[in-house]
Amino acid sequence: MKKRILHIFLSSIGVLLATIILFGIVGVAYVNSKLNQVSRGDGIDYTQPIEDARLLGDDLDIDEKYLDVTRNGGDIEPPDGDVNVHKDIDNILLIGTDERDEEFTRSRADSMMLLSINNRENTLRLISLERAIGVSVPDHGDDWLTHVFAYGGPELLLQTVRSYFKIDVSRYVRVNFHVFETAITDIGGVEVDFSEAETEFMNDIAREEKFHEGMNRLDGPTALVYARIRKLDSDWNRVERQREVIQAAIDQAMTLSWAKIDLLADKLLPMVDTNLTNSEITDLILKIPVLAGVQAQQMTLPVENTHWSQTLDNGRVVVACDFETNAEIVDLFLTGEIDSPEEYELLDEDENGLADEIEEKLSNASSSKTSSSKANSSSYKGSSDSE
Repeated sequence: MKKRILHIFLSSIGVLLATIILFGIVGVAYVNSKLNQVSRGDGIDYTQPIEDARLLGDDLDIDEKYLDVTRNGGDIEPPDGDVNVHKDIDNILLIGTDERDEEFTRSRADSMMLLSINNRENTLRLISLERAIGVSVPDHGDDWLTHVFAYGGPELLLQTVRSYFKIDVSRYVRVNFHVFETAITDIGGVEVDFSEAETEFMNDIAREEKFHEGMNRLDGPTALVYARIRKLDSDWNRVERQREVIQAAIDQAMTLSWAKIDLLADKLLPMVDTNLTNSEITDLILKIPVLAGVQAQQMTLPVENTHWSQTLDNGRVVVACDFETNAEIVDLFLTGEIDSPEEYELLDEDENGLADEIEEKLSNASSSKTSSSKANSSSYKGSSDSE
């Protein structure tokens, strides 16, 4: 009798384990079938010259290997030192390009934002990269960071961010204007807090009193207009608005049912380009319950008082900066040692005289470059060809 009970018990356990394994296999197969819809590479040969003269103004042959971002490049060199690696932190570069249909073409990176996930602390960080930062481009010279993507695609942009800011980032997600508008609309829009000036600006565009000061719900096309506002104030305020929209989209997406997410996945995933593997994306999906409701700490690179304007030989004005200081600040920010760049100055000012040190660097840089002029974060309005 006891043997029979034991046999029934073991048989039941076996059936249960087999069922769990079967459901696990089916589940993995289902998830992979969804994620296999994601684009892995845009199919563009970045070794070929740029054909659209409006994109940059010059044709360019690019070597497919980007081991040294300054090889045959310009005079703007990255700081010395290794990339800062932290095993508990995953960094993903979010790239927004300016195509207005589903197809990816050779284009500029209109928006560059680093999403950082601390898996130990379960925190999020969002870091915007100013488009006009001056960097060296292989086989070309000095240019804006926004143009790096057009020269060499996501791999060259990732390598440039690693070299100049010492951030450990090798993964990216790329969407264009069309995907952005579609996704925002399909998740139900986003709630964004308008200032008085933003309200007036958006109403002028709409040609009616459509918006009000305070919270407004925006659909995709309207959210894109809001996120790209620059003429109201500056490019620095522009990237803050972009982060606000991204945070609002994250919050809205967290409210969706799994059935809704499943439907959106079939529609949106084919329009997303990334080098994240299915396994890595699955790990991110499993983090959603833990990160639900988490507000991301935010900042912009370069930080205030570490940059100035510089005019290149070709007449283009770039944002020059103290890359070494910015690399140190962003590393402390990513690891959670500080929650804002202002805390870095308070942290080290007494010990190292940081404020005086940066001021001296800015002064020396301005006097050593006859074509340079010191600028603060509100004086730079952004490039005229990147609205």
